Amino acid sequence: MKWRIPAKTFLLGEYAAVAGASAIILTTSPCFELSLTEDNIMQGIHPDSPAGQWWAHHRISSQGIRWHDPYQGKGGLGASSAQFLGVYLASCRLLHVEPSPKALLDAYYQCAWRGEGLRPSGYDLLAQSQNRCVYINREQQILKSYEWPFKDISFLLLHSGQKLATHYHLRNMSLPPTINQLAVTVELAQAAFEQVNSEELVKAVNTYQQQLANLHLVAPHSLEHIQIFNSQSDVLATKGCGALGADVLLLIVPSNCLKTKAKNLTAEGWTVLATSEELYTGRALMKNKPHKTLEILP
Repeated sequence: MKWRIPAKTFLLGEYAAVAGASAIILTTSPCFELSLTEDNIMQGIHPDSPAGQWWAHHRISSQGIRWHDPYQGKGGLGASSAQFLGVYLASCRLLHVEPSPKALLDAYYQCAWRGEGLRPSGYDLLAQSQNRCVYINREQQILKSYEWPFKDISFLLLHSGQKLATHYHLRNMSLPPTINQLAVTVELAQAAFEQVNSEELVKAVNTYQQQLANLHLVAPHSLEHIQIFNSQSDVLATKGCGALGADVLLLIVPSNCLKTKAKNLTAEGWTVLATSEELYTGRALMKNKPHKTLEILP
């Protein structure tokens, strides 16, 4: 048995998510993979990680698991959350338990948070259990997937070459009092998805990046890259993604420039992780019943 779990990148909503407010998360391929094995060994997952802890307490003695990371340990793509989602789904299957988003989040908080600093949002887990562009708002109990509906703009995801451990970062920070401003910008982006308004989405991405910078929530190396990209005529918006925008950079470009831009960036030494052409459109790993949203999010 094998589970294919997409990578995730925050289009918008870092830090707002920690407060339970809105976020939009992109799911992309290639996918992480978790396989059940017959050898009673846990391969590729650290025993002290949240996934390792969960598996140690919810496993069948005759079964092992094997983890495959197509990104070879590059940070920012949701490997640790994908591991947890994978072992949770594997344990549910072996123990004949119906998986649910609420139980998934409860399990994750139990293993991933020791009560120090900010509790992880778990939004990445929820997004990776779905597909496409995932809008989440825990306060309003919403979990919804969108297509990438914009014909005239595309996205590129680049790796910065840096890696930041989100759980350590959250342990040592508190949310700024102006966090609501971030949530408002995410809502504008969701409206852009609903109305298929690419101009408004570009504006929201640029606004969110500026808000993060104003709150000192962007790493210096990412700020340097963003400034350079924003000076290029074929880049409409640039944003650092995830904790401190440290690991992954998002570029919004005109669709007719996408292939050329990706080729040029690769030639310049950038790692292009995915584009809007790699948006994950496979089946969702967990059923989302919108009419039962009150059961979805704790």
